[in-house]
Amino acid sequence: MNESNLNAPLLEVEGLVQRFAVASDVLGRPSQWLHAVEDVSLTLYPGESLGIVGESGCGKSTLARAILHLYEPSAGRVTFMGRDVGSARSADLRALRRDMQIVLQDPFGALNPRRIVGASIADGLKGPDRRKRAEALLERVGLKAADYSRYPHEFSGGQRQRICIARALAPEPKLLIADEAVSALDVSVQAQILNLLSELRADFGLSFLFISHNLAVVRSFCDRLTVMYLGRVVETGPTEAVFSDPAHPYTRALISAVPIPDPAHPGQHTLLEGDVPSPLTPPSGCAFRTRCPHAAPICAQSVPAMTPAGDRRSAACARLDDVMRGPIWDSAEGTK
Repeated sequence: MNESNLNAPLLEVEGLVQRFAVASDVLGRPSQWLHAVEDVSLTLYPGESLGIVGESGCGKSTLARAILHLYEPSAGRVTFMGRDVGSARSADLRALRRDMQIVLQDPFGALNPRRIVGASIADGLKGPDRRKRAEALLERVGLKAADYSRYPHEFSGGQRQRICIARALAPEPKLLIADEAVSALDVSVQAQILNLLSELRADFGLSFLFISHNLAVVRSFCDRLTVMYLGRVVETGPTEAVFSDPAHPYTRALISAVPIPDPAHPGQHTLLEGDVPSPLTPPSGCAFRTRCPHAAPICAQSVPAMTPAGDRRSAACARLDDVMRGPIWDSAEGTK
């Protein structure tokens, strides 16, 4: 773990809940809720990269927006640089957001097609020589200063993402949230953008909240890993420790699904049955129990708490000891 972890946390999320009303009764009162994020807690230290993984719809992007206070959380607390984001208003919130920037999945949709890209970058700059500094940022992300006056449609997808990164860097943030920032790009371009982000992290001392479906990308980029399922955190810990010895049954299934680029390797997979439950009516107790091969009656009784699982890891599983005593890969194709 980074030496910077000895410092005070940069970001702390405590018991964050984000629900959305999707139906109302005749009096206009909410009668049905979508449970997007449920009781999520995490900590991010200066200079650290924390990966957030899970299936589509598990609440990763909603969590990111709630942290930025783009959504008003239903419950919980977000503390950034020692300040409560939820209690900040107006100018204070804008000042906090300068230190918390986000790079979205779709770089074309994130840019105003009617504005030259340089103007979008310069918006985040203060003081004199804004154009010169915006041109320097373009060059820092691998583009040219002359690109300042061009429009988004004149660039490729990878180039547009570089522009979005330059725009995010303009306010000199301390935290960069990458929400599927490379998933829409070709594989070769993904590698280039990841290399760029790694360089920027080292040069500017940035902390990253890195959201991705691609476990291989997360493994190469992130110091620690948080796994989410149906809005809840099910496992967290150092990335290599989680990958080498996953504790939660869902984490085991995710990691076993990563393809191995070796035709001679037979493959070992944990095959999950059924579909992800609806966030409108989540199961009682453990949200994963309806698909878990280790489910027992106790799993339906209460939501499992995060429990130490060794090597600085924690997992939320009522049968954690039994699961960890068994083979890592459970399938008809073989076991580990």
